[in-house]
Amino acid sequence: MEQQHQGYSTHSRSLAVSFVFILPLLVAYEAGMLIVRPESASLAGNLIWWLLYEAFGQRAAVVFNLIVIAAVGASLVAMRKTGGVRISAYPLVLAEGFAYGLFLWRLMPLIIVYVVPLAQGTGPTAAGMADEIILSIGAGLYEEIVFRLGLMSLIYFLVVKMFDKRWLAAATAILVSSLVFSAAHYLGPTDMSTDEFVRSFVYRTLGGIFFAALYIYRGLAVACYSHAFYDILVVAFR
Repeated sequence: MEQQHQGYSTHSRSLAVSFVFILPLLVAYEAGMLIVRPESASLAGNLIWWLLYEAFGQRAAVVFNLIVIAAVGASLVAMRKTGGVRISAYPLVLAEGFAYGLFLWRLMPLIIVYVVPLAQGTGPTAAGMADEIILSIGAGLYEEIVFRLGLMSLIYFLVVKMFDKRWLAAATAILVSSLVFSAAHYLGPTDMSTDEFVRSFVYRTLGGIFFAALYIYRGLAVACYSHAFYDILVVAFR
């Protein structure tokens, strides 16, 4: 049993396997965008798309999705040399992601008393609920790719090159990427008081640290699904 668990843990943490396992998230998000067509996006999502549009113009979404699909294809080719992707591990990744998402949703508010809600109001309408679930899936996918896979890896590489200390690089990458992740949610005007803003900012920073730890120890796929499930739970039960 222990060997099987270790085998699943190592296999699911692989970046190549993760790219294959997040493909359903990409398909669900793109299908949802075509069917539901949400009119808004999260501020963090707006930042990501602004960066993409600055780089690729009107083809930004197509280019980004092609990059992800190419990564999936390259991962499948690479995994052929190591026995391929074990599809039987995918339900376990889903279950693990849901468990971590549920953990964060239930226990994070206990860390910071009187945390400002991530969304105001009495709850979304049926159409609003569908919109926000689609955006939650997109947040789990794109924000983890950008802030964890992209930004964390870049910071880690730069700090290792500058100081040759892996522990310092890891700590810096986790902290800085989590701060940037949190800050990306406040790019527009806000009517929060200073006290509310501080609590909310710290809350999201701690969430970023949690997702960063998942990315390091459990891989990209688990981090993406945990993030998506967490956001969906926030939307569904607020």
